[in-house]
Amino acid sequence: MSLSKSIVEEDKKTADAKAAYATLCAMLDEKKWRYKKDEEKLNISCSYVGDDLTEDIRMHINAEMQIVTLYSELPFTVLEEDRVAVAMAVSVVNYALVDGSFDFSLATGRIVFRLTSSYRESLISKEMCKYMLEVSCTTVDEYNDKLFMVSKKAMSLQDLLKSLE
Repeated sequence: MSLSKSIVEEDKKTADAKAAYATLCAMLDEKKWRYKKDEEKLNISCSYVGDDLTEDIRMHINAEMQIVTLYSELPFTVLEEDRVAVAMAVSVVNYALVDGSFDFSLATGRIVFRLTSSYRESLISKEMCKYMLEVSCTTVDEYNDKLFMVSKKAMSLQDLLKSLE
């Protein structure tokens, strides 16, 4: 690949990333959400108040990979002695999900919901951004309390399985 072709491809990736970022911001504006922008890093942060816990949401455009990723870190840390049980609970919950996943760090005890969408060779629409936001908010709101209760031994893995039936 020639240097000039490589530069043109990188310029296109940057332009596409900026367009995806603008679409994401336009969707949030349309929904009248308050959010913080970091245009240089193509990051957005906001929050959503669910039925039980506030969800912190971070959205990022990765120009190189040509993806939009939404992250929502749960607002608690799992104690070291409870991490194996929570890791199993996260696995059970992930099996039930249609889109997105919960990532659990055994090292830190932190749980993050992640949903990713590619815009490679396409445009991302406000509807897709809205879908990502709504699915994430709904999914985190549905499971954050269950994972918290497992982490506090207020819910067993068996109880969690029954709640998912």
